[in-house]
Amino acid sequence: MEDRKEFVKISQMAALNGISRQTLILYDKNGLLKPAYVSESGYRYYSIGQIPQLRLICLLKEMGVPLAQIGAFMRNRSVDGVIELLRQREDAIQSQIERLQEQLSEVRQLGELFSHSATKARSVDLPRVEWLPQRKAIFSPYPEGDMDVMKLHLALMGAWGKLLDAGMLPSMGFGSVLRAESQGTPRPLDGAGSIVLVPNGQDVPGATMVTLPEGEYVTMYKVAMPYDWKPVRRLLDWMGERGLVPCGDVFDLCILDSAFYNEEHHADLCRLEIPVMPEG
Repeated sequence: MEDRKEFVKISQMAALNGISRQTLILYDKNGLLKPAYVSESGYRYYSIGQIPQLRLICLLKEMGVPLAQIGAFMRNRSVDGVIELLRQREDAIQSQIERLQEQLSEVRQLGELFSHSATKARSVDLPRVEWLPQRKAIFSPYPEGDMDVMKLHLALMGAWGKLLDAGMLPSMGFGSVLRAESQGTPRPLDGAGSIVLVPNGQDVPGATMVTLPEGEYVTMYKVAMPYDWKPVRRLLDWMGERGLVPCGDVFDLCILDSAFYNEEHHADLCRLEIPVMPEG
Protein backbone atom coordinates (compact mmCIF):
# COMPACT_ATOMS: atom_id res chain seq x y z
CA MET A 1 0.00 0.00 0.00
CA GLU A 2 1.22 3.51 -0.81
CA ASP A 3 1.58 6.27 1.77
CA ARG A 4 -1.48 6.08 4.01
CA LYS A 5 -1.65 9.88 3.93
CA GLU A 6 -2.87 9.60 0.33
CA PHE A 7 -5.82 7.46 1.39
CA VAL A 8 -9.00 8.02 3.36
CA LYS A 9 -10.64 5.30 5.41
CA ILE A 10 -14.19 4.34 4.47
CA SER A 11 -15.54 5.69 7.78
CA GLN A 12 -13.81 9.04 7.19
CA MET A 13 -15.02 9.18 3.58
CA ALA A 14 -18.57 8.53 4.70
CA ALA A 15 -18.39 11.15 7.48
CA LEU A 16 -17.06 13.81 5.10
CA ASN A 17 -20.22 13.51 2.99
CA GLY A 18 -22.74 12.79 5.73
CA ILE A 19 -23.52 9.28 4.52
CA SER A 20 -23.11 5.82 6.01
CA ARG A 21 -20.47 3.17 5.38
CA GLN A 22 -23.21 0.96 3.99
CA THR A 23 -24.04 3.61 1.40
CA LEU A 24 -20.43 3.64 0.22
CA ILE A 25 -20.44 -0.15 0.03
CA LEU A 26 -23.64 0.08 -2.05
CA TYR A 27 -21.98 2.59 -4.38
CA ASP A 28 -19.08 0.18 -4.77
CA LYS A 29 -21.37 -2.72 -5.65
CA ASN A 30 -23.30 -0.59 -8.16
CA GLY A 31 -20.15 0.71 -9.81
CA LEU A 32 -20.60 4.36 -8.84
CA LEU A 33 -17.41 4.67 -6.81
CA LYS A 34 -15.03 1.83 -6.11
CA PRO A 35 -12.39 2.15 -3.38
CA ALA A 36 -8.89 2.94 -4.55
CA TYR A 37 -7.50 0.17 -2.37
CA VAL A 38 -8.89 -2.81 -0.46
CA SER A 39 -6.67 -4.34 2.22
CA GLU A 40 -6.15 -8.08 2.66
CA SER A 41 -8.61 -7.92 5.53
CA GLY A 42 -11.20 -6.37 3.19
CA TYR A 43 -11.07 -2.84 4.58
CA ARG A 44 -11.79 -0.16 1.98
CA TYR A 45 -9.67 2.94 1.39
CA TYR A 46 -10.36 5.87 -0.93
CA SER A 47 -7.95 8.30 -2.53
CA ILE A 48 -8.07 12.01 -1.83
CA GLY A 49 -8.91 12.51 -5.51
CA GLN A 50 -12.11 10.53 -5.01
CA ILE A 51 -13.47 13.03 -2.49
CA PRO A 52 -14.74 15.42 -5.23
CA GLN A 53 -16.20 12.46 -7.13
CA LEU A 54 -18.22 11.32 -4.13
CA ARG A 55 -19.25 14.91 -3.47
CA LEU A 56 -20.67 15.09 -7.00
CA ILE A 57 -22.41 11.72 -6.62
CA CYS A 58 -24.07 12.86 -3.39
CA LEU A 59 -25.10 16.17 -4.95
CA LEU A 60 -26.71 14.48 -7.94
CA LYS A 61 -28.46 11.98 -5.69
CA GLU A 62 -29.88 14.77 -3.52
CA MET A 63 -31.23 16.32 -6.72
CA GLY A 64 -33.12 13.12 -7.35
CA VAL A 65 -31.03 11.73 -10.19
CA PRO A 66 -31.43 7.90 -10.20
CA LEU A 67 -28.36 5.94 -9.11
CA ALA A 68 -28.28 4.04 -12.41
CA GLN A 69 -27.95 7.30 -14.34
CA ILE A 70 -25.32 8.60 -11.92
CA GLY A 71 -23.34 5.37 -12.35
CA ALA A 72 -23.42 5.61 -16.14
CA PHE A 73 -22.28 9.22 -15.96
CA MET A 74 -19.46 8.51 -13.49
CA ARG A 75 -18.02 5.87 -15.80
CA ASN A 76 -17.67 8.49 -18.54
CA ARG A 77 -17.58 11.87 -16.85
CA SER A 78 -17.71 15.08 -18.87
CA VAL A 79 -19.18 18.57 -18.64
CA ASP A 80 -21.52 17.81 -21.54
CA GLY A 81 -22.54 14.62 -19.77
CA VAL A 82 -23.49 16.35 -16.52
CA ILE A 83 -25.40 19.05 -18.43
CA GLU A 84 -27.43 16.36 -20.22
CA LEU A 85 -27.99 14.52 -16.94
CA LEU A 86 -29.33 17.68 -15.31
CA ARG A 87 -31.51 18.46 -18.34
CA GLN A 88 -33.10 15.03 -18.08
CA ARG A 89 -33.68 15.56 -14.38
CA GLU A 90 -35.24 18.96 -15.06
CA ASP A 91 -37.65 17.35 -17.54
CA ALA A 92 -38.56 14.68 -14.98
CA ILE A 93 -39.16 17.31 -12.28
CA GLN A 94 -41.35 19.33 -14.65
CA SER A 95 -43.44 16.23 -15.35
CA GLN A 96 -43.76 15.63 -11.60
CA ILE A 97 -44.85 19.24 -11.06
CA GLU A 98 -47.52 18.89 -13.73
CA ARG A 99 -48.80 15.67 -12.17
CA LEU A 100 -48.79 17.25 -8.71
CA GLN A 101 -50.76 20.19 -10.09
CA GLU A 102 -53.29 17.70 -11.45
CA GLN A 103 -53.46 15.96 -8.07
CA LEU A 104 -53.92 19.31 -6.32
CA SER A 105 -56.83 20.09 -8.62
CA GLU A 106 -58.32 16.63 -8.01
CA VAL A 107 -57.99 17.03 -4.23
CA ARG A 108 -59.71 20.42 -4.35
CA GLN A 109 -62.48 19.07 -6.59
CA LEU A 110 -63.15 16.15 -4.26
CA GLY A 111 -63.04 18.42 -1.23
CA GLU A 112 -65.59 20.71 -2.84
CA LEU A 113 -67.83 17.72 -3.52
CA PHE A 114 -67.89 16.76 0.17
CA SER A 115 -67.96 20.29 1.58
CA HIS A 116 -71.06 21.55 3.41
CA SER A 117 -72.63 18.08 3.25
CA ALA A 118 -74.56 18.76 6.49
CA THR A 119 -76.11 21.86 4.94
CA LYS A 120 -76.95 19.90 1.82
CA ALA A 121 -78.62 17.20 3.92
CA ARG A 122 -80.80 19.87 5.58
CA SER A 123 -81.87 21.06 2.13
CA VAL A 124 -83.46 17.75 1.14
CA ASP A 125 -86.68 18.07 -0.91
CA LEU A 126 -86.23 21.82 -1.38
CA PRO A 127 -86.11 22.51 -5.15
CA ARG A 128 -84.28 25.52 -6.54
CA VAL A 129 -83.39 26.91 -9.95
CA GLU A 130 -79.73 27.57 -10.76
CA TRP A 131 -77.31 27.90 -13.65
CA LEU A 132 -74.81 25.08 -14.10
CA PRO A 133 -71.79 24.77 -16.42
CA GLN A 134 -71.36 22.11 -19.08
CA ARG A 135 -69.90 18.84 -17.84
CA LYS A 136 -68.91 15.58 -19.48
CA ALA A 137 -69.41 12.11 -18.05
CA ILE A 138 -68.67 8.50 -18.95
CA PHE A 139 -71.84 6.42 -19.22
CA SER A 140 -72.37 2.78 -18.27
CA PRO A 141 -75.90 1.34 -18.71
CA TYR A 142 -77.80 -0.29 -15.89
CA PRO A 143 -77.88 -4.10 -16.22
CA GLU A 144 -81.08 -5.74 -17.42
CA GLY A 145 -83.77 -6.62 -14.90
CA ASP A 146 -84.92 -5.05 -11.66
CA MET A 147 -82.30 -2.70 -10.26
CA ASP A 148 -80.65 -3.23 -6.90
CA VAL A 149 -77.51 -2.09 -5.08
CA MET A 150 -75.29 -4.77 -6.62
CA LYS A 151 -76.34 -3.89 -10.16
CA LEU A 152 -75.81 -0.22 -9.37
CA HIS A 153 -72.23 -0.92 -8.26
CA LEU A 154 -71.57 -3.00 -11.39
CA ALA A 155 -72.75 -0.21 -13.67
CA LEU A 156 -70.83 2.45 -11.76
CA MET A 157 -67.56 0.53 -11.75
CA GLY A 158 -67.83 0.04 -15.50
CA ALA A 159 -67.70 3.82 -16.00
CA TRP A 160 -65.22 4.27 -13.12
CA GLY A 161 -62.77 1.85 -14.74
CA LYS A 162 -62.92 3.69 -18.07
CA LEU A 163 -61.91 6.92 -16.34
CA LEU A 164 -59.04 5.24 -14.49
CA ASP A 165 -57.85 3.68 -17.75
CA ALA A 166 -57.71 7.20 -19.20
CA GLY A 167 -55.32 8.22 -16.41
CA MET A 168 -57.83 10.32 -14.45
CA LEU A 169 -59.45 10.08 -11.04
CA PRO A 170 -63.19 10.50 -10.40
CA SER A 171 -62.69 13.67 -8.36
CA MET A 172 -65.72 15.43 -9.85
CA GLY A 173 -68.14 12.83 -8.59
CA PHE A 174 -70.50 10.26 -10.03
CA GLY A 175 -74.16 9.41 -10.23
CA SER A 176 -76.82 8.26 -12.67
CA VAL A 177 -78.74 9.52 -15.67
CA LEU A 178 -82.42 8.80 -16.24
CA ARG A 179 -83.60 9.31 -19.81
CA ALA A 180 -86.14 12.06 -20.40
CA GLU A 181 -88.25 9.96 -22.76
CA SER A 182 -88.68 7.25 -20.11
CA GLN A 183 -90.10 9.56 -17.44
CA GLY A 184 -93.85 9.33 -17.03
CA THR A 185 -93.86 5.82 -18.50
CA PRO A 186 -94.31 2.48 -16.70
CA ARG A 187 -90.55 1.89 -17.16
CA PRO A 188 -88.80 5.09 -15.95
CA LEU A 189 -85.40 3.35 -15.77
CA ASP A 190 -85.31 2.37 -19.46
CA GLY A 191 -82.04 3.61 -20.95
CA ALA A 192 -80.74 4.70 -17.54
CA GLY A 193 -77.22 4.11 -16.32
CA SER A 194 -74.37 5.21 -14.11
CA ILE A 195 -72.16 8.17 -14.95
CA VAL A 196 -68.75 9.34 -13.74
CA LEU A 197 -67.89 12.98 -14.37
CA VAL A 198 -64.67 13.63 -16.30
CA PRO A 199 -62.42 16.12 -14.43
CA ASN A 200 -61.02 17.81 -17.55
CA GLY A 201 -64.41 18.03 -19.25
CA GLN A 202 -63.19 16.25 -22.38
CA ASP A 203 -64.40 13.16 -24.23
CA VAL A 204 -62.64 9.93 -23.25
CA PRO A 205 -61.66 7.77 -26.27
CA GLY A 206 -63.40 4.41 -26.31
CA ALA A 207 -66.00 5.43 -23.72
CA THR A 208 -69.70 6.18 -24.15
CA MET A 209 -70.09 9.83 -23.22
CA VAL A 210 -72.95 11.88 -21.80
CA THR A 211 -73.01 15.68 -21.86
CA LEU A 212 -74.58 17.64 -19.03
CA PRO A 213 -75.29 20.85 -20.96
CA GLU A 214 -74.65 24.34 -19.70
CA GLY A 215 -77.81 26.12 -18.71
CA GLU A 216 -80.61 26.55 -16.21
CA TYR A 217 -81.50 23.55 -14.05
CA VAL A 218 -84.00 22.72 -11.37
CA THR A 219 -82.00 20.99 -8.63
CA MET A 220 -83.02 19.21 -5.45
CA TYR A 221 -81.19 17.22 -2.79
CA LYS A 222 -82.83 13.93 -1.85
CA VAL A 223 -82.09 10.86 0.26
CA ALA A 224 -82.87 7.88 -1.95
CA MET A 225 -81.12 5.39 -4.16
CA PRO A 226 -80.49 6.49 -7.76
CA TYR A 227 -82.83 3.86 -9.16
CA ASP A 228 -85.68 5.06 -6.91
CA TRP A 229 -87.55 7.21 -9.43
CA LYS A 230 -90.18 8.59 -6.98
CA PRO A 231 -88.17 11.72 -6.02
CA VAL A 232 -87.74 12.43 -9.74
CA ARG A 233 -91.50 12.19 -10.17
CA ARG A 234 -92.05 14.64 -7.29
CA LEU A 235 -89.58 17.11 -8.75
CA LEU A 236 -91.12 16.91 -12.22
CA ASP A 237 -94.55 17.53 -10.66
CA TRP A 238 -93.13 20.56 -8.82
CA MET A 239 -91.78 21.90 -12.11
CA GLY A 240 -95.10 21.33 -13.84
CA GLU A 241 -96.97 23.28 -11.17
CA ARG A 242 -94.71 26.27 -11.87
CA GLY A 243 -94.66 26.10 -15.63
CA LEU A 244 -91.03 24.97 -15.80
CA VAL A 245 -90.53 22.70 -18.80
CA PRO A 246 -87.80 20.02 -18.62
CA CYS A 247 -85.64 19.85 -21.73
CA GLY A 248 -83.31 16.91 -21.23
CA ASP A 249 -82.30 13.90 -19.23
CA VAL A 250 -82.48 13.75 -15.45
CA PHE A 251 -79.10 13.66 -13.70
CA ASP A 252 -78.80 12.18 -10.22
CA LEU A 253 -75.41 13.05 -8.72
CA CYS A 254 -74.22 11.32 -5.56
CA ILE A 255 -73.02 13.44 -2.63
CA LEU A 256 -72.64 10.78 0.08
CA ASP A 257 -72.96 7.07 -0.69
CA SER A 258 -72.94 3.95 1.49
CA ALA A 259 -69.34 4.64 2.55
CA PHE A 260 -70.89 7.29 4.85
CA TYR A 261 -73.97 5.43 6.08
CA ASN A 262 -74.66 5.58 9.82
CA GLU A 263 -77.51 4.83 12.22
CA GLU A 264 -79.52 7.74 10.83
CA HIS A 265 -78.80 7.44 7.12
CA HIS A 266 -79.28 4.25 5.13
CA ALA A 267 -79.63 5.66 1.62
CA ASP A 268 -77.50 7.86 -0.62
CA LEU A 269 -77.61 11.65 -0.33
CA CYS A 270 -77.89 12.76 -3.94
CA ARG A 271 -78.74 15.83 -5.99
CA LEU A 272 -81.22 15.76 -8.84
CA GLU A 273 -80.50 18.09 -11.75
CA ILE A 274 -83.09 18.59 -14.50
CA PRO A 275 -82.36 21.04 -17.34
CA VAL A 276 -85.07 23.65 -17.91
CA MET A 277 -86.39 24.96 -21.23
CA PRO A 278 -85.27 28.60 -21.65
CA GLU A 279 -88.08 31.15 -21.41
CA GLY A 280 -89.32 32.74 -24.59
